[in-house]
Amino acid sequence: MGKFFDELMESVQQMDEILRGERRPSREFHVDALQVKEIPKTDDHTMRLLMQLLHEELGLPERKTISLTTSINFDLGCDGADARHLMEALEEQFGIDFVDYDAYRYFQPEGFDVFLKRRAKGRGDKVPLTVGMLYQAIKVQRWDTQELESQ
Repeated sequence: MGKFFDELMESVQQMDEILRGERRPSREFHVDALQVKEIPKTDDHTMRLLMQLLHEELGLPERKTISLTTSINFDLGCDGADARHLMEALEEQFGIDFVDYDAYRYFQPEGFDVFLKRRAKGRGDKVPLTVGMLYQAIKVQRWDTQELESQ
């Protein structure tokens, strides 16, 4: 037969010898089960889910270029009811604790309501809320305004 087939057959014979205890393996890998549990879930999967949610909630075209520095409120024009629906969807899908989240810090309120405007008064200019901030909040499952805005 061929050279590669011969090498394969030799490898299979060596494996049989190792399994019978007649030969020691040339390499061994030891994995601690506790360390395996500490490996975080793939961040790529989380980012894909976040991008999918942004496309669904904000009605963005599938091919829109979005980066971690893309601002949800300024670059994508998300405000009012759209912002509220987006944040509710993030809380529902990713289990983020929004205890420190202040919608007025990032978004204009829905419609025109004198009482809402009064509560929002004095909060200054809006702060950019980026995709990176959402991603970090998802990873730690908590909205920490100071931590997220400092990155």
